[in-house]
Amino acid sequence: MRNPIVSLVAFILLLNTCLYSTASGQKEFGFKMPEDVRKIEFPFEQHNNLIIIPITINRFLTLKFILDTGVENAILTEKLYADILDVNYIREITIDGPGLVDSVEAYIANEVTFSLPGGVIGHNMSMLVLKEDYLKLSENLGDDVHGIIGYDIFSRFIVDINYDDNVITLYNPAKFKKNRRSVEVPISIRGTKPFINASITQDGKKANLDIMIDTGASHAALIDYNYLDGVDLPEKTITTRLGRGIAGEIPGHVGRMDSVTINCFDFNKMLVSAPFEGAYNKLIKRGARVGTFGGELLNRFNVTFDYASEKIYLTKSDKHKDPFEFDMSGMALNAIGPSLDTLKVVNVDKGGPAFQADIREGDIIKSINGRSLRSHTLSEIYSLLQSKDGKKIKCKILRDGEKLKIKFRLKRVI
Repeated sequence: MRNPIVSLVAFILLLNTCLYSTASGQKEFGFKMPEDVRKIEFPFEQHNNLIIIPITINRFLTLKFILDTGVENAILTEKLYADILDVNYIREITIDGPGLVDSVEAYIANEVTFSLPGGVIGHNMSMLVLKEDYLKLSENLGDDVHGIIGYDIFSRFIVDINYDDNVITLYNPAKFKKNRRSVEVPISIRGTKPFINASITQDGKKANLDIMIDTGASHAALIDYNYLDGVDLPEKTITTRLGRGIAGEIPGHVGRMDSVTINCFDFNKMLVSAPFEGAYNKLIKRGARVGTFGGELLNRFNVTFDYASEKIYLTKSDKHKDPFEFDMSGMALNAIGPSLDTLKVVNVDKGGPAFQADIREGDIIKSINGRSLRSHTLSEIYSLLQSKDGKKIKCKILRDGEKLKIKFRLKRVI
């Protein structure tokens, strides 16, 4: 299965209350565009339904960050880069992780300068630097991704995300003109996070949701059904690994909702993830939400966020009518090695196609149908593994020094 970054949600909720803006007095702080500029465009990468953008720190080091509506302050996941930059730490913090991890240790840095493509500069910014790389973003995404940023950008500009062309446009709010073809949908900004009204229907029963829009989550929808009135988890579900948190696996159910409605847009048989009750769910309650809509749903649109006016504008993307598909192999993969060019099996669902074919956790996959990480991205490998029920898969595997060739067929399980 894919490596959905559902752990990001709980992790960021844990951290957001611990960082604060250090700007004071007459210091200029926050992102600004060059004078008299209406908009700035730059490309982004998509990995596992997440938006990856380049950010230059202190005008010296450019790293890739996830653009995440769920995060308040910028987070650097590897301290090595902060040390290279010699950032100014103002204090060290230890955060208890209730049931998720014993503790998270991090540093708060201030007076950081962030630069985006096109001359957008953020002065005197705050940043949280993790003492250890708890999230392993690079391994999960198959690319060198070392940070997360969100509200610092969304609060300053109108942000258009064109999933069709992989282009982000930042607009000067005073000079923005909406696309006439787009549908205006109200949202509410609570704290620093965007929420939208939607409804779901299951077995003839309907529930209204006030749900967070989370560009930092790869799933279509994640819902805690314990907090819904009148609507139950779909009858047919599978139990699987939804993702990996700081302390290990996040297990849960995956099923299909009969229908989801957002304004005038309807989706049938959309995938929904439902974590088991536990620490992850408790952290969702801290965010006062029943769940999130993530990238697998959002990329059915080209989306424009206008936080100041509490609106988003939706235009159907090329993927709008694509079916929602789940992994059909029954295995989860990570990219490992200095160049992230080696595939490692990190989880195998018992009874799934990969398990029945004798693929095991810890196996190194040299190629899948002739594809490897030297020629394809991890996202492209995952797309292959959820492409077609019955498709033949041929794997070349290295296990304890022994070379194996294993074949199996994909199977749609949900």
